[in-house]
Amino acid sequence: MRKRGVIVSLAGVVMLAISFSIAISILESSGMTGDEFLLPEVLKDAFDQVSEKTQIPPGETAYFSFDASSDTRTLLWGFQIMNSQMDESLVISISNIYGDDFGKFTTNQPVFFETLEITRSDVYNFNIENKGSNPVTLVMMFTENPDDSKSVINPNSPLGKSLLPLAASGTFFIAGIVTTIVGIIIIIIDYRKNRSSNFA
Repeated sequence: MRKRGVIVSLAGVVMLAISFSIAISILESSGMTGDEFLLPEVLKDAFDQVSEKTQIPPGETAYFSFDASSDTRTLLWGFQIMNSQMDESLVISISNIYGDDFGKFTTNQPVFFETLEITRSDVYNFNIENKGSNPVTLVMMFTENPDDSKSVINPNSPLGKSLLPLAASGTFFIAGIVTTIVGIIIIIIDYRKNRSSNFA
């Protein structure tokens, strides 16, 4: 019986094992495998401002602010909830020191990001109200002009060093799955051919 299918399948399994080992190594070195996964720690230098961990009791509101400079065109803002639960509900209101309204958002996602177009330098306030029934602990993050962020476009930045190898590992993983499936198909085809020749 031909062994080409077995060889191809084994090659696919080896590729899967290699991709897993690469991914685990990257995750461990970046701190993603700990009990508490924090975006600001994993994506170091990706954010211009990161708040302390802030707990918001049910029905209460936490206040965050960002001072946008004159060269700020776009502000990427968002937060990550620690120990996320199913019944969370947060309402985010954005305003400035003059009380101008810049939008309101409602979310129950553990990680939430949006962009805000900046037309002038100002202090922007982000009021986050906890509409859920449990306390919420979160970290707020801000980045000015994310399109120009060196941490995003530079492959030598901590962000690039974390995400680019993970993307390569994911591609290798997909290739391993495809190779394994092709090997199994070849095994089946060869088995049927061998069986037919035995009955001939």
